Amino acid sequence: MIKRSYSIELTTPAFLGGADQRGEWRTPPFKALIREWWRIAVAPDVGFSVPQLKKRETELFGTAADEGGGENHRSLIRLALKHWHAGNLREHNPLPKIHHPEAEKAKHQVEPLSYLGYGPIDKGRFKNGAALQDGDSNILSIATPDIHVLQLSRGLTLINWFGTIGGRSRNGWGSLVLKAGKDEPALPLLSPENLVESHCVRALVACLQDDWPHAIGSDEKGPLVWHSTETFATWHDAMRFLAQVKIGFRVSLKLIGGQPHREPQARHVLAYPVTNHKVSPWEGPNRGRLASTLRFKLALGADARLVARIFHTPCRPTLPHNGIDLLGTWQTVHKHLDAHPQLTRLS
Repeated sequence: MIKRSYSIELTTPAFLGGADQRGEWRTPPFKALIREWWRIAVAPDVGFSVPQLKKRETELFGTAADEGGGENHRSLIRLALKHWHAGNLREHNPLPKIHHPEAEKAKHQVEPLSYLGYGPIDKGRFKNGAALQDGDSNILSIATPDIHVLQLSRGLTLINWFGTIGGRSRNGWGSLVLKAGKDEPALPLLSPENLVESHCVRALVACLQDDWPHAIGSDEKGPLVWHSTETFATWHDAMRFLAQVKIGFRVSLKLIGGQPHREPQARHVLAYPVTNHKVSPWEGPNRGRLASTLRFKLALGADARLVARIFHTPCRPTLPHNGIDLLGTWQTVHKHLDAHPQLTRLS
C-alpha cells in the first residue's frame, strides 16, 4: 500500500454534510469525488468502454452484492480526514442584484448567490443549518495498492484542476484546492500541455456520442476551459461574475412559448428543469433531470486571488431530445463564452 496526504482548502462555501444535510466534514463525499474524477482519468485507458471501466472501478472501489447475484468486494482505497468539524457559516449579506432579462416577477433583478445556490440558499440564509465556510481546511489521507497509484494520482490532479464538492457544486460551490503533503510529488499545474498529457481531453463531437461525462471537451480552439481575465479578492465577487456569465449564455438560447412545452428546445438540454419552461414528456412520476455539464470552479491564482474557471464535460443527454442539434447548441454556447470580454481560453 502507498500512503499519501493532501491538504484541502475551500475557496467557496460548501454545502457538505450527512443525511440531515447539516454542514460538516465527512469522508464519503470525498470518496465520491475521487471516484468521479478517477473515471475520467481511466476512461481513455479502456477506450471509453463502460463495462471495462466498471470492472476496474469494482476492483478499486469495491461493490456490494445486489439481488441479481454477485459477490461483495471491499474497497481497496482507504480515506481519512484529520477532523470532522462542523461548518459555522449560517448566512451571508445579499450581494447587489444583477440583471436577468427573463425574471419578470422579480422585476428583472436577481440576487447572484441565490441564483447559483438555489435550494441551499434562501433569502441570504443557508438552509439546514450551517455550510462549511470558505478558507476552511483539512488533511485528506489516502492509502491504495501500488498498482492503482498512477491512475489515482491522475484523478487527484483533475480534482485539483476542476473538482468541487457538495450541493450545487456544478455552480462553483464547494470549490477546493489540493496540495500534496511534504516530501510527496507535487500535483501538476493546469496548462494546455499538462491537460493534453493527462489524456482526459476528447473532441466535442466524440463526447456527445456517450451519455455520461467522461472527458474535458475540445474543439478547434483547444480544450473547453475558460478563465476570467481578472482575479477577485473575494469569493462573493467571483460568484457574482459567474452568475452573470451563466445568465448570459443561457438566455442566448431563446425559448419559444411558455410552459408546458410539448417538445424540448435547445436550452433544455443545457440543464433541466428550467424555471417556467417545463417539458411535458420530461415530467411525471419520475421527473426528468439533466445536470449541467458546463461547470464552474473558483481556483487560486498566482497572487492568491481567485480566478473564475469554466469547463465543459460534454455528453449526450439521457432524456429524449429528437430534433435538437446538440453539437450546434453547444457550439453556440462556446462561441458566447469565447466572445465574452472578461473570459479567455486556457493558455
